[in-house]
Amino acid sequence: MHGSTLFTVGTALRRAEDNHLPVEVLVHGQWLRGNVAGLDGHGLILSTHAEHSVIRLDSICAVRIPETMPDAPVAETFDEQHQLAMAAREEDGSFAMPGAAV
Repeated sequence: MHGSTLFTVGTALRRAEDNHLPVEVLVHGQWLRGNVAGLDGHGLILSTHAEHSVIRLDSICAVRIPETMPDAPVAETFDEQHQLAMAAREEDGSFAMPGAAV
């Protein structure tokens, strides 16, 4: 039997929170942007410089997290077996995956 990973809105938000990444969440057709200031099993506190929003997790349809951050030393991605892999930032700003053919 193959192992599987279930990705949820909560998982995406927790990863963004752990990595201090901004997020966008889709709530009732509107994209809201900010940083995760708090997260529990029921809701999200989304923070901007001007305000805080409390959003029920079951109201979030989608989460967007930036693919790359200019100042990030590493990036996370998933390999062909859907396992988390880390990539180091090269001098030119690109990311190189371990074991990847160039």
